[in-house]
Amino acid sequence: MFKQWFKGREQQNTETIKYLKPPKVPGIIHVKSIDELLSAHKGRLTQINELAGLSKVNFDCFYLSAIHQYARFVQQCPASEVHHHAGLGGMLTHALEVCVIALKIRRSYLLSETGGAEEISQKQDLWTYAVFIAALCHDLAKVAVDQVLTIYDEKHQQQKWEPWEQFIDEQGQWYTSEFVHNRQYKLHEKASPLLISRIISSQGMKWISSDQTIFSHWLACLSGDIDNAASIGEIISIADSKSVAANLGADNSRMPTVKTKPLHEKMLTALRYLLMEGELPLNRNGAAGWIKGDDCWLVSKRTVDAIREQLIQEGHSGIPTKNGRLFDVLQEHGVIIPYGDKAIWSVTVEGDGWSNDLTLIKMATSKIWVNLAQRPNNFEGRIVTKDVKLSENKPQEKTASQIKIESTKNVTESSAGSSSLEKIEYKALEPLEQNFTVTEGDESDLLAFLPSISPDSKDNITLSVAGEIEVKKNEENEPRLSTQSEPTIPSKESLKKQVTLSTHNDVGTNADQVSLFFKWLQDGVQAGSLKANQAKARIHIVNEGVILITPGIFQDFAKSQCNKDTSSWSSIQQKVLKKNWHVRDAKGLNVVKYTVKGVNKKAVINAVLFEDVSKVFGVKEPPTSNPHLTRIS
Repeated sequence: MFKQWFKGREQQNTETIKYLKPPKVPGIIHVKSIDELLSAHKGRLTQINELAGLSKVNFDCFYLSAIHQYARFVQQCPASEVHHHAGLGGMLTHALEVCVIALKIRRSYLLSETGGAEEISQKQDLWTYAVFIAALCHDLAKVAVDQVLTIYDEKHQQQKWEPWEQFIDEQGQWYTSEFVHNRQYKLHEKASPLLISRIISSQGMKWISSDQTIFSHWLACLSGDIDNAASIGEIISIADSKSVAANLGADNSRMPTVKTKPLHEKMLTALRYLLMEGELPLNRNGAAGWIKGDDCWLVSKRTVDAIREQLIQEGHSGIPTKNGRLFDVLQEHGVIIPYGDKAIWSVTVEGDGWSNDLTLIKMATSKIWVNLAQRPNNFEGRIVTKDVKLSENKPQEKTASQIKIESTKNVTESSAGSSSLEKIEYKALEPLEQNFTVTEGDESDLLAFLPSISPDSKDNITLSVAGEIEVKKNEENEPRLSTQSEPTIPSKESLKKQVTLSTHNDVGTNADQVSLFFKWLQDGVQAGSLKANQAKARIHIVNEGVILITPGIFQDFAKSQCNKDTSSWSSIQQKVLKKNWHVRDAKGLNVVKYTVKGVNKKAVINAVLFEDVSKVFGVKEPPTSNPHLTRIS
């Protein structure tokens, strides 16, 4: 009987030893203890202790306990799939780096509600603690909502991790991590406050909620509401960007730990991030790119502009300002597939009921998606390349004297007693436009963006969804198309008056006004108060992206902001153009010309073109391209 019992125990021990081996699953990770996880971060823990400035008892209670719980919660999960701190342990490393940097920055801030010396002294430790917890937990929910963890127990039984109920080590001994495909951008910020009780002790929560102002700013920061996070949000944003920049190899002399990376690798990393986060949408009308077979086709200017902006936000310096140089870098290192000796392809992208002529760059999908399982689905339409030399067939410049307008009257009466309109066929050559460049304080700037319709004109040109032009009669009952009239050059005195008027009507800083303009556009489109592809609309979808009819759209914005005063429209437009998000014409001019064609009519309009339709439509799906608008090369 004893032998049977001993034999049973021996068999049980053998089975236990057998199941201590990890399951044969790709990417399996062993659950580690808190001491094992933090063993590589002793230097950072010492720095946090010194910067906190508390007694050992209080540091252990409020700071160290939170660090232990955080390490236990995130284990060795990465901070991102293809961006910063993407390797094992990335979440923990990034969080502790941000803590150290944020606590150092906090020393230069006099955090206070009233600004009084007594209040500053009394609450300085609480402010510091709020900064620390916000830094530690700013990405907390990434492992819960951006990743799916599969847990394996001693018997290799698998189950999905339930982050809202248990720690990883409570469910098993091994785990795998996989990022959610098509995950919702920045959802983790909104979810982080829901998990904070897993990290902070009850004493810590009681302390941080003891002051409503601090508690409010801290909560706003934790949930990604930086606008209402005041100084805490500002500190965490700076610290987060420094940690990201250091990990991605940004050029910053104040970071001795920076790893140098070549520009093409930085660009690839930024591109992967933009695609993964949905900043560059794919496989639809108005998208930034399309997947076809083993190739990824991306809208050339829109893509490199987004990459440049992303790298600058990450803290990289020395990024070329000219797109041609960025294309050269990608081509020199074999990142893109060239068209002969050129980086740019001229193609037609055809979908269900739409077709766009675009200039694209071509890349192998394996360059972007190392894990092919994460690669988006194939585009169901067609991508047809064109054997066209881009340098050929450039239009010759025309002088104002060469402009000819031919009209053929065809007067018709509209039904139901409506007023008669004269329907006119216009054949117009492109008018002369001086080659102005936008430089602050240059009088020629204003000349480049003067309205093309004279203020005393009583003609009213309406762009309809059918692409027709309605020209109402003037007082002499003679039709005229003022958009084609020769530009009037104002005097220096009138220019000075316009500059002064525009300056007085400016609202906020350049950045504030630009942000306000695009928010006004997106809000208006969402609410339906700003129409697209309709009669009298200032917004139209074209094959190349989205156009804003100028100066009308900027006058509308100025009117909405300045009590119906439109005099500041030129200043607003200039600030928008200085962001360099738009597409210039072949001569480098900011305003692009489009031909509007109806059945028997044609006219030319001035517009600002953006390849990135999301700047106007946000997350809303744009309408299909207006077939009656054609860009003048």
